[in-house]
Parts: sequence; structure tokens; C-alpha cells
Amino acid sequence: MEKNPYQIIRTNYPSYSKVFRVIADYILNDPEEVLKTNIHQLGRDLNIAESSIVRFCKSIGYSGFSELKIMLAKYGRQSSKIIFENLKDGSPEATSRDIFSLSIETLQIAAEQLDFSAIKKTADMLSKAERVVICGVGASASVAESFAAHLLRIGITAEASTDSELMQLIARAANEHTLFIAITKSGRNLPLVHAFELAKEHGAMTACMTGFEHTPIEKFCDVQIVHYCPTTILMSSRIVQNTIIDCICINATIQRQDEIEKIWAENRKVIECLRI
Repeated sequence: MEKNPYQIIRTNYPSYSKVFRVIADYILNDPEEVLKTNIHQLGRDLNIAESSIVRFCKSIGYSGFSELKIMLAKYGRQSSKIIFENLKDGSPEATSRDIFSLSIETLQIAAEQLDFSAIKKTADMLSKAERVVICGVGASASVAESFAAHLLRIGITAEASTDSELMQLIARAANEHTLFIAITKSGRNLPLVHAFELAKEHGAMTACMTGFEHTPIEKFCDVQIVHYCPTTILMSSRIVQNTIIDCICINATIQRQDEIEKIWAENRKVIECLRI
């Protein structure tokens, strides 16, 4: 499936060498100039060998610089913008409707780029696990907690680990029946990477959800789910993460519909006494 070159570059950026980052920065910051130049001039402007530019193009799926230029022209410049630039002047209702539209567009892009086989593999591991630990720190902590709560509601033993130090102790106690899932947009958080290295050493199943490919945590994960991250500033990637979580949970339980309905009903009874 054809992919947007700007999104491919942003997704792979953390894994790029110094030379590749120079090329990527130039493309993302001034794509109009890239369209006007040729590989010889670009090499001179950036003080980079033409062979490095060709390798860069091939690393993102294109035969060479000419094909990259065609794809850049096709998709047009897509720089990061603050959300206010995408909103029409108007009432709170009009602004809110614009935000809904941007969220729908975000999910559509995410669905086009998602590797659904990774969803299936994660769901399969979830079905086999006796214990599930969802890890996330910083902004990802609340997503991890929400994921764990979602699993508990459908009868899967799960817990959220959001403390960097306790995460290491939990990982050390893992075994082959434990599934560790990381929520980490960058895939570079040191406590998470170290915890997953420990968990893997103790035989745990591991998966991660990241916004980039070729991240440090990938080395210690059986499955990596790479998702689209909105480039519009103030638009959260949480809507994509939560939708992927729903996909994993539903795929993991779709063969147990009667059992899940029973568990759901029993859980409602347990918490009913807390309602006024």
C-alpha cells in the first residue's frame, strides 16, 4: 500500500543516522526547495554524498531521488501546525465540530498505515497470558491505566505499572505466562527499555505500542505496533492509542462472546452497590 513519504520519514526519524537526519530535516523543513533541485545540487547544498541520498530514498521504499520527489509533490507539504490554523472562526460548536473532523481524519490515516497483523499477534498473546502488565510513564501512564482497567472489565487479570522503579521489580518477577505491553510514543524511555529487557530475560511475552519504527524498545519486544501520530500541535495521539487498545481487546475476546457477556454482567453487579 502506498504511503505518505512525510509520515514515513517522521515515523523512522528516531532511528536515522546523523547523515540521514540532515536529509530528513531538509525535506521536512523545505520540501518546495527539494522539488526544485536535483540530486547533484542537493548533495552539494548539504555536503553529503549522492550515494547517501540514494540510500536514504531506498530506506523509505523509493528507487531513488526522482521517485521521492514525485511522491513529495503528490502529497504536498505537511508540516506541523498548531491546531488553531485548522479551525474556522466561529462559535464553540463550530470549533468543536472542526476538532471532531480532525479526529476522524486522524483515525482514517492511522487505519491506512496500521499493520493489523501486529494487532492479531498481540491479541493472541493476550489470550494466552495468565498475567498482563501494561507499562507506561509520563503522558503514557494514564493510557496504560485505562488499558489495564479495560482488561479487568472483561475478566483478564491485568495491572498498570507506571512507576519507573517498581516496573523493574515487576519485570524481574515475570515468567513465560506474563505478558508485558509498553505504551511509549518514542520507544526510547530508559526505564521502559530496561524493564522490558529484564522481562524478556525472565521469559515473558512482550509487545509495545509506539509512534516510531526502529526504536530501542523494539529489540526486547515480540511484537511492535507502530501507530500514526498527528502532526497537528495540540491534537493528541491518545485517540489512536485508545482505538488500537479497543482493537486488541475485542480481537482477544471475540471467540468468547458468551463468557464476556457473563463477566460484564457480574462486574456490573459488583459495582452496583457504589451507585446512588
